[in-house]
Amino acid sequence: MQLNFLNRYESTLKNLGLVDYEIKVYMTLLSNGPMNYRVLVQESGVPTGRIYQVLSTLESKGFIEVDQEKTKLFRAVEPKKAFARRLRQIDEDYLEFENKTRQAMQELQLEYSQKYEAIQGIVNEIRVGYDSSSVVVRESLLKAEEEVLISSGELVNKLRLDETIGILLSKGVNILATYSNSPKANNDASNGVLSSLEALGVKTRILESISTKYFVVDSKNVLLFLAEPENEACVRIQGKALCHVLRDSFNAAWGNARISSSNHNLSPNLNVPIRKLF
Repeated sequence: MQLNFLNRYESTLKNLGLVDYEIKVYMTLLSNGPMNYRVLVQESGVPTGRIYQVLSTLESKGFIEVDQEKTKLFRAVEPKKAFARRLRQIDEDYLEFENKTRQAMQELQLEYSQKYEAIQGIVNEIRVGYDSSSVVVRESLLKAEEEVLISSGELVNKLRLDETIGILLSKGVNILATYSNSPKANNDASNGVLSSLEALGVKTRILESISTKYFVVDSKNVLLFLAEPENEACVRIQGKALCHVLRDSFNAAWGNARISSSNHNLSPNLNVPIRKLF
């Protein structure tokens, strides 16, 4: 086999995942036709102790075939077939690698978030519209063990969460909600939602306005609502530090909010401190 013939295609074959000995064997068979392993050792220069391993990997990569009749001969696979087969293998290997990498990344990111309290958190899901978001919110809320904080209590009504809230309260989960009493709000609708929350047993306080709408579930998940031109999007974020930040914000707002007269009449002990989960 001429050296310049080998060198001309060496880089291409290396890009397809072949190593030096594999390239020498394939090019030798391509240039000279079928051979048994003894002749192949002589022509290719690959050591006898390595030849069978090289032939085995070349066969698995689709570059050679074995003729089992009479004497065992090895032949090169037609280049267009060998290259196409190898490219498919590379694609499949890459997809598998990508999936494993993504899974490892998510697991390591979660570990990082828990250990170093990364403020960003991990975005698990995004849903647009109340009908779609209600499924994600309900699923997250039902995992609560200690406490749920609700910034913008009207979300309970919009997402049809009355039954879910009732289940959580029956389990002993502490639920607090702030509610906007802005001049822009429909007072009749506002009073109806507020009465509904209080009837469920949710501790509520009224703010003049609420700029950010969210749920905080224990110290694990945040369900953040972002305004869209035609709808609202719910983003589920996992991260202890983000929960901590929003919880502090909620705590400050709760301290500055006022208790509704109806809520005050329902229970004389509404000034309950938010549980310390951190």
